[in-house]
Amino acid sequence: MKRNLRMISGSVLFLFLTCHLLNMAFGLISVEAVESARRFLTVPWTVPPVSQLLVLSLLVHAGLGLNAIYHRNTLRMSGYDQVQLISGLLVIPLLASHVIGIMGAKQLFQFDPDYRYILGYFWLDAPGEGLRQVMVVIVAWLHGSIGMFSWLRLKASWDRLSLFIYPLVVAVPVLALVGFVDAGNEVIAERQAAAAEPVEQAPAQDLTEEEQLALDEAIAARQQDIQDKLDLLSTILWTIIGIYSVLVALTFIARGVRLYRAHRKSVTVRYRHGPDFTTQAGASMLEIARLNDVPHANLCRGRGRCGTCRLRILQADPPLPEPGKVEAATLKRLDLGPDIRLACQLVPQPGSLLVERLVAPDIEPGDLHADKSTSDAQDAAEATHA
Repeated sequence: MKRNLRMISGSVLFLFLTCHLLNMAFGLISVEAVESARRFLTVPWTVPPVSQLLVLSLLVHAGLGLNAIYHRNTLRMSGYDQVQLISGLLVIPLLASHVIGIMGAKQLFQFDPDYRYILGYFWLDAPGEGLRQVMVVIVAWLHGSIGMFSWLRLKASWDRLSLFIYPLVVAVPVLALVGFVDAGNEVIAERQAAAAEPVEQAPAQDLTEEEQLALDEAIAARQQDIQDKLDLLSTILWTIIGIYSVLVALTFIARGVRLYRAHRKSVTVRYRHGPDFTTQAGASMLEIARLNDVPHANLCRGRGRCGTCRLRILQADPPLPEPGKVEAATLKRLDLGPDIRLACQLVPQPGSLLVERLVAPDIEPGDLHADKSTSDAQDAAEATHA
């Protein structure tokens, strides 16, 4: 359930981001082209129930991300996992300002900003916000691309899909950023042209002292109202960031407490043909391998989908816990015997364990979908070796 929810919510968010980037890529043509494309690429995401689905996906994906951090037994991980973890933690703080600004404009000011206004704001009125917007694109796109890459590379059609996916992963954000620059330059040129035109002075009106005082009070009241609404948006923004920061901190604290309780006992692990070592209990076999510099195949990066981290259990004292739902489903799909377990899912109890790795650490995704004869040969080799 968690794995499916993570993939579904992540796919919704990635599609949302892709639509926004494609919309901005129309800036290569003109600001008007960006605004015209908005009706098809951006506006649909603001219409119920799509908008509710988007918010729900964001909450679910963030919650599952914190849950994954809590259950992670080590922060020693691959480069892909490091980038995805850090980028995932940064997305919400970076994105919050943009979301609050758009929602505030509509709800408090009854104003639906078009792209000409937004670009003018990012490029001229608040360039710092424009830079933050670029950072959001880079961080969110990296996070989503790594997630999609980890999922799709296990598919039998990956070799064909990669011919299109790799160029798109680079082209979409690059075209969006170039379109953002070109459209921004167009807006800057329009502002400069407007500033150069002579401004006709409205004829002065003679106001009585009471009328002038009332006008000044109305202007001051309007300015104060705008400032109050801006202060409210700022309070909401920092409240969201504060709550999120507290949740992240509590997740790491709870994780530390869990590991402290689990690591008070040890487990001795012996690999056939070496190495042998004793380590703290509470981690999965894949995490134990990483902590002790033992190379291990894991194409799905420890998510229990590919089965490449499988081990043959030669001896276990005490007996190992039964496979969970994720592990059992993968073992059944791959038709593996009862003495085979997945290193990424197996958490040995304190005691001793003798295991054998069955897949070469340098396996490639294409090797998962070799023809039947190759698969039979590998199975025979494993049986002979055993």
